[in-house]
This record gives sequence, structure tokens and C-alpha cells, in this order.
Amino acid sequence: MGSIMDSRLVGMLVGFLSGLVVTIIGSEIYLLLFTHFDLFSDFDFIIKTGLLGRIMAIGSLFNLALFTFFITKRYDFYARGCILAVFIITLITFII
Repeated sequence: MGSIMDSRLVGMLVGFLSGLVVTIIGSEIYLLLFTHFDLFSDFDFIIKTGLLGRIMAIGSLFNLALFTFFITKRYDFYARGCILAVFIITLITFII
């Protein structure tokens, strides 16, 4: 029973981390294609102007593709981790 629980937690952790990475990559792609900002070098300006929530929301759209991939491959716990990443990102941007 312990190994089943461990594999579930590892699956959720992998999904969570991949969700975070895909959100950051999606945000960076959006900024590079449609603005003259860079997520890492202009981070202070983005926070001061209040654009961080909007940029992260657009970057989170890439999680939809990742979630769909996990569901079609029947990686249910990876998909749960991906959704958990979206919730955590939402809470963090709401607080900031």
C-alpha cells in the first residue's frame, strides 16, 4: 500500500512541477510574441504595473494542452498535479 501512495504522490508532484514550468514557458512565449517585455528582466515593472496576474493567466492556458495530454494518456495523477499548479498560481497572483 505504501508504494501505491508513493507513486500517486510522485505523479502529482511531476504534474505540479510540469504545470509550473509550462505556465512560465507560456508566459514567456506570450511576452516575446506580443509585447516588448521579458518575464525575467522586466519582472519588477510587470509587478508594479499590475500585469502579472494577466500574464500568468495567459500563460496558464498552455496548461490546458498539458492537462489534455495527461488525460488522454491516462496519467490521472499527473493531471491532478497540473490542476493543482493552476490553483496555486491563481492564489499566488491573487495575493500579489
